[in-house]
Amino acid sequence: QVLSLPLGLFKVKFQPEENNLSQQEVKTLEELQTDNSIIIKPADKGSVTVIMDKSDYQWEVNRQLADGEYYQPLSKPIYPETKIIIQHLLKKLKEQKVLNRKQILSLTGTDPPRPRYFYLLPKIHKDPSDWAKPFLIPKGRPIVSDCSSESYGSAKLLDFYLNPISQKHPNILCKQSRKWIK
Repeated sequence: QVLSLPLGLFKVKFQPEENNLSQQEVKTLEELQTDNSIIIKPADKGSVTVIMDKSDYQWEVNRQLADGEYYQPLSKPIYPETKIIIQHLLKKLKEQKVLNRKQILSLTGTDPPRPRYFYLLPKIHKDPSDWAKPFLIPKGRPIVSDCSSESYGSAKLLDFYLNPISQKHPNILCKQSRKWIK
């Protein structure tokens, strides 16, 4: 396809993007990105970037993961087993002609599947007196990233169908009505 492009297109001169940061700002950003003593994360709300001491961030991660009500340690990863279960279910759905080959491919995860990734988004919008360590370490919103896992495609499909249904539940504040609460 590249060969069919007009030859004049290759003569177009592109101007390099002009950096809107000073050299000192670029240097500072590079230093921050390579500093292993800090964690840089987006805040849970407010489009703000948070820079935290790495040991404080890890303390909050450990605090949350130690809560046996929500998390339990696994003796080994479960994704190899769940991958087989999902593949078996998808194969049955294809045999029953519920799904076609293209649909199966979009519902099948990557090979090998990527393990889940746990991280926190700091809740700096909360009252600092209610932080995990008041005025020192904010609580974090736990995120378990499912991207590229064995169940990612099927989870996206379920979300597509279940999200509209969940919005109709009386205990859910409809997205359209949120704008009136300001």
